[in-house]
Amino acid sequence: MGNSKRAARCHLPATTPEPFPAPGANGILGRVQGHYIAAGLQTLPRATHDGPSHHEVLVEAGHLGTVRLFIEKKLARHNRHSHYYWSVYRAEPAEQQ
Repeated sequence: MGNSKRAARCHLPATTPEPFPAPGANGILGRVQGHYIAAGLQTLPRATHDGPSHHEVLVEAGHLGTVRLFIEKKLARHNRHSHYYWSVYRAEPAEQQ
């Protein structure tokens, strides 16, 4: 009966804080619709090991106007197979000229 010592410790807060991104770190990425992001990713070359790790792409995003997407190369691994792909991590309005 009652809680064991191991069960009682599992509810304690973590001693190290989890790294959360700073508020606004992704800019307006949450407001950009997915098909605009997909169109921007289609303009990039295939992600490879030797290719660049970051890109910036300008896309026309409907009511948001022209948006600059910041894209990084990521690696997915499954057993002995690895796959490089592009991931958008930030979006911000492009300056009007």
